[in-house]
Amino acid sequence: MSFLSYKARLRVKSFLHPIRSLKALYFIHCIVPTDRWRELVDTNPKKAIEMKWNRFYRECFPWKNPRTLNEKVTWMEVMTDTTKWTEYTDKYEVRKHIEELGLKDILTECYGVWDKVDDIDFDKLPDKFVLKCTHDCGSTVIVRDKSKMNKEEILDFLDKRVSVRYGYASCEPHYTFIKPRIMAESLIEMDNSEAFSSETTVDHKIRCIDGKAQYDMVCYDRSLESGSGGSKTVYDLYDIHTWTPMRQYLADPGVEYKNVPRPKNLEKMIAIAEQIAQGYPQVRVDLYNVNGRIYFGEMTFYAFSGMNNHFTREFQRMIGERIKLG
Repeated sequence: MSFLSYKARLRVKSFLHPIRSLKALYFIHCIVPTDRWRELVDTNPKKAIEMKWNRFYRECFPWKNPRTLNEKVTWMEVMTDTTKWTEYTDKYEVRKHIEELGLKDILTECYGVWDKVDDIDFDKLPDKFVLKCTHDCGSTVIVRDKSKMNKEEILDFLDKRVSVRYGYASCEPHYTFIKPRIMAESLIEMDNSEAFSSETTVDHKIRCIDGKAQYDMVCYDRSLESGSGGSKTVYDLYDIHTWTPMRQYLADPGVEYKNVPRPKNLEKMIAIAEQIAQGYPQVRVDLYNVNGRIYFGEMTFYAFSGMNNHFTREFQRMIGERIKLG
């Protein structure tokens, strides 16, 4: 290795070190999930998560004493029954659950669900709509004018996403059981006539613990272009009961935040989130609140695959302490 620079030799030595090799092995599988890695996630998810955790945090996962939000949701991914996680993470199947709760009025209109992109009948879709895969994250395509959409680009993008079993690369076992499909639903648009404007509809990500809303991670100015997925989002943080900004707990102080007005029907939104969250130690309920009408987004049990880096360590610990593990 004499032909390599000093720094390059150090990197090679680091790679060859047993612990570093473990991290590198996960990194390789994360880029191109191999059959060996998929088998490990299927048969020994605890080991796979240990590798992931070691790669990102350079420490062993604290199975015996998880304390933070990230640690506890990761612990539950392996140590609890996640059958319902799979069912309710499916963006199409969860609609049945919301209907059973008597909340059909908060569902967007669904225009169809298909196994293959070739089955999508664009002629039957309205001028504005949303396409998304039911089994993954980041595959949303917003079409605001069907006459101007790049159909070939959209189909190519969705075909690539629906052909991949999501959950292996990110080591989220409950995702791997979801059947990959594409669904079309109505587009929820803000008219931006209020005091607050956003590039995309404001997304209220409400963390609930034991059925009680804790905080609202408000997401706005998300960039979603047809066929490309999301490229940026502003993540803001509010005490959901007092609507006081909690930005001191956000890990990226360089962001220029806007003051999001307190929703006029905030209490109703909280009640809906808590109704949906009943029966679970923790879950994030995503809602939209547009012109006084509340819409359901999704249920998320393992946000950011347990690697949520938006919050400070202090906040991670504070929220984690509220989650009771069985």
